[in-house]
Amino acid sequence: MTGSDSDSRSERNAQLKSLMAKVSLERDKQAFSQLFDHFAPLLRSYSLAREPGAALVADELAQEVMIKVWNKAHTYKPDLAAVSTWIFTMARNSRIDSLRR
Repeated sequence: MTGSDSDSRSERNAQLKSLMAKVSLERDKQAFSQLFDHFAPLLRSYSLAREPGAALVADELAQEVMIKVWNKAHTYKPDLAAVSTWIFTMARNSRIDSLRR
């Protein structure tokens, strides 16, 4: 990884943390929309990688996790994890919960 890759990744992480802070503190719908646009396709891909061909399940997981992001934004601790780590942990847990049902 080159220095510029690392710099752009750091900038993106800082931007995502800023968006999460706006959602958490201000219930900023525009910031949430940007988070949704960034993470929903990634969550969908995550689900499809684990269960190929299950597009409806993937869409449902992405929506469920993003609803949790909105509702639990105030619980995100930026000093403990990156936004992506926090969101994908919720995705993993949601997937496990859906398999149990």
